[in-house]
Amino acid sequence: MLNWTALTEAQILLFALIFLRMVAFVIASAFFGAGNIPAPVKILLSLILSVLLFPIVKIGNVDYLTISNEIISLAIRELMVGLLLGFLTRIFFFVVSMVGDLIAMSVGLSAGQMYNPLLGTSGNAMESFYSTLGTLVFLAINGHHILIRAIVESYTLVPVSSLSLNVGPFAEMAMFGQTTFILTIKMCAPVLVTILLVNLSMGILGRAVPQINVLVTSMPVSIMIGMTVVFICLPLMVSEMNGLVEITASQLFKVMKAL
Repeated sequence: MLNWTALTEAQILLFALIFLRMVAFVIASAFFGAGNIPAPVKILLSLILSVLLFPIVKIGNVDYLTISNEIISLAIRELMVGLLLGFLTRIFFFVVSMVGDLIAMSVGLSAGQMYNPLLGTSGNAMESFYSTLGTLVFLAINGHHILIRAIVESYTLVPVSSLSLNVGPFAEMAMFGQTTFILTIKMCAPVLVTILLVNLSMGILGRAVPQINVLVTSMPVSIMIGMTVVFICLPLMVSEMNGLVEITASQLFKVMKAL
């Protein structure tokens, strides 16, 4: 068992590096870093996880003396790794939020704004609905366990105090952004296509029967049909969210292996 009262200076610096990556990951991650979670709770969670991991973490290709000499460079590196991994965990919720935003714009509900505590921003009602649904799906499939396992394995795949950092995965993240937009369009495609057909139908109806005020009539019709399609497609949406979590997790571990 590790004797915490007899730690050397180098071991204390090593623990500080582990804590820096952990706190950067927790603050930048989607679930643990939510805006409605107080900062002291995030720091306490980071400290507890760091204490649990410290006895089993292996250092990189430097010794304890090098840790003392390169502490500033190593601290910046650990912060970058933690923030990068934490940002990757937000991709799932970014996609879910964009789906809700696009659906709200197409249906006509984008005017009503409300606070989204998960992302810490203001959004419309549909965005908040999909964010809440995504959070429930995320918890149902133990997504928070995936986050903890990812940060634990990061200390093996990306050793602490290693002086090298491969920047190649940053370019892959840009390409993965394209994939997220494609997934967003796929998830909200049924509603977008339905609203497009409704607008075309209302346009044809307005030309055929000029007495009908299409601008006034089309809004409630679009909202009614759009919300009907949303609730009909909920099982499909949940299935897509499950696949999105798997894609996000695979991308996260892929980046960690390449760092």
